[in-house]
Amino acid sequence: MPARRRAAQVGEVSTVVLCGSLLPLGLVLDWGPTNDKCQAQALLAKARQAAVPDTLYADAGYDAEWVHVQCREEWGVESVIKPAKHRADGRRNGLWRSGMTKPYLKRMQYGKRWAVESFFSGLKRTMGSTLTSRTPKQLLAEAAFKVLAYTLRR
Repeated sequence: MPARRRAAQVGEVSTVVLCGSLLPLGLVLDWGPTNDKCQAQALLAKARQAAVPDTLYADAGYDAEWVHVQCREEWGVESVIKPAKHRADGRRNGLWRSGMTKPYLKRMQYGKRWAVESFFSGLKRTMGSTLTSRTPKQLLAEAAFKVLAYTLRR
């Protein structure tokens, strides 16, 4: 009888990446798949300990009024987050979410957000996209070490 192997993986590797240097400011690992907003509070708290950037660019997975409030009012960082479409008529609620229009995103150079995509692309090409550890605790540690090793290698 063949042995059955169970594949385990870290579902979410979330990080805040400094655009100019592509250095991670904060890292949160979680079992997934989950919504990006589930890690946002812990991720922003970790990034706040490392630096205070001028602007935080995030994709639509982080689109929530409370994320804008945490960035702008608690951290003092301008948040530029592409809005997710939640209503059929396209309207967005909230003071900060309603201001995330296409002209605003363009004026704020929202395209810089792709720096984090470059970081993850390089991470996967250099360190691989699979984990070899067997226990849940070791899998999370291995994922964190891969991010650290890639950052140091760069």
